[in-house]
Amino acid sequence: MKEALEFDERDFPEATILSVRERGSLMAMGQRIGALYRIAKERGLRPAGPIYAVYYEKPEGNAPLDYEMCLPVEGPTEELDKLEDRGGDRCLHLRVKGSYSQFGAAYAALAKELETRKLKPCGPPREVYTRGPLLGFMTFIPTMVTDIYFPIEKG
Repeated sequence: MKEALEFDERDFPEATILSVRERGSLMAMGQRIGALYRIAKERGLRPAGPIYAVYYEKPEGNAPLDYEMCLPVEGPTEELDKLEDRGGDRCLHLRVKGSYSQFGAAYAALAKELETRKLKPCGPPREVYTRGPLLGFMTFIPTMVTDIYFPIEKG
């Protein structure tokens, strides 16, 4: 990572989410994202923020892993009442600009920062794709922005 890392503590944004959780390949993530947008449209829901992933396992090469894709939504109350509300968790946050290839270094830096600040993680990390790839699921696009949140114990 070329630029200086800036960590901060903040609450994860609160939202009502439409989600799909699976054990599968990260390469299928683009299909899951497309499916979430289709399901939202079919149910009369509109995106209300950037899509994000929750990683219940650490990605290891091309091995399948347990992850969840989440789309914040708004729309008819009768549809929103069927969904889960999430957010408000205190997190250590890091913004990563550019390629997904930087994520290994970003997670290592987050782990070191947790230790330095004497913070205890209390849940799986989340990657908010604030500005995703412009031409599909590509591994290098300099304009991409991802916010990584690591839930931490309060106090």
